Amino acid sequence: MKNFTYLIFIVGSIGCAKDKNTDQSISTNYKFEITDSIRVNHLEELKLIDIEEGMFLAKKEGASSYIIFDKTGNITSHIELKTDGPNAINMSYSAGFFDGKFTIMDLNMGLMQFSNDGEIINNYPIPEGYTYMHPYNRPAFKLGNKLAYYRPERDLKDWEDQEKFYRKYYNDPLLEVIDPITKEAALKMEIPETSIYKDGDFHFVYHPNIIKKGKHWYLFLMAEMKFYVYEEQDEDLIFKESVSLNVKDQIPFPQVNLQNTSELYSKLEMVVPSTIEQLYVIEDKIILIYKKGAVENIVRNYNRENQAEWRDFFESLPKYAAVFDSDYELLQDDIELPSGTISTPIVTNEGLIVVHKNQRLLGEEDWNTYYLLKLNGENKTN
Repeated sequence: MKNFTYLIFIVGSIGCAKDKNTDQSISTNYKFEITDSIRVNHLEELKLIDIEEGMFLAKKEGASSYIIFDKTGNITSHIELKTDGPNAINMSYSAGFFDGKFTIMDLNMGLMQFSNDGEIINNYPIPEGYTYMHPYNRPAFKLGNKLAYYRPERDLKDWEDQEKFYRKYYNDPLLEVIDPITKEAALKMEIPETSIYKDGDFHFVYHPNIIKKGKHWYLFLMAEMKFYVYEEQDEDLIFKESVSLNVKDQIPFPQVNLQNTSELYSKLEMVVPSTIEQLYVIEDKIILIYKKGAVENIVRNYNRENQAEWRDFFESLPKYAAVFDSDYELLQDDIELPSGTISTPIVTNEGLIVVHKNQRLLGEEDWNTYYLLKLNGENKTN
């Protein structure tokens, strides 16, 4: 599947609801303040991926090494997944806490849960003959009494016919849901008709990110500056809202005709498109973290073939936040995040957003540093 590594750094029922466009914010004065930091004494760079009851899960370099640390930075567990033997892990497509336990989605054995010593304690097989085209932000979700996970691909016979493959890919629901008792599986969470992935053009993979908060599920896709809201009802997901973020100077994600999919990669050589990186639900607010991207006359100054140079450029692009209220009305956008930080999917129970100090940009250290950000400010019209 060539070209699927190209964007390595960019990374119910359908209602008829109208897309909510948010062109500008009302009068607010929100900003982020660093309230604390966590130092983890580990030499290699760690990728922070989940939190559960104050315990942080991070992935080390390589495909099979994870650590768990507490809010003081003390490492409590080293988990090394076995890559050979009878319980070998072939490939982990996603990892995180599920039911309080470290869990992965494996290439061959489905959902697997581990003790903090890395021993298998539970296994939930899923229907065989599947593959995933890229990693995902979570291994599984609960949907009532069932297990939900990102829909794998089970039929690649049309892969050489890209137009035919993507027409089906864009129209299949995003989640596979399985009854752990009967083993019956069904597809849920259809992409709304307001999505550009429904317009008949080619937008590359949609790389979905799903965040579950109580009975509300939130979705954003790679090529869109918008998010979708679903409500959980009787083990179904009902689409409720489509919310667009229209920020100044954003760079639209290129698109091409489905008959000429290869043209998209040439267009992506010329720009860095705007993307949403994270979505957080904090009390009565939704916070999006995003990049605006870069135009051609800036991008051409950097050599994509030089990985170090390109990575430094890409990671130095400013990050911003947008804040929405509980009715999904924009309160403020273009709130700057501290420069030289890497966004993570982590928000604490106290409503603090966790970002990672970027050592490539801010200087090498023999440890990892995480900053805890608090959103301060209020609606001036209140």
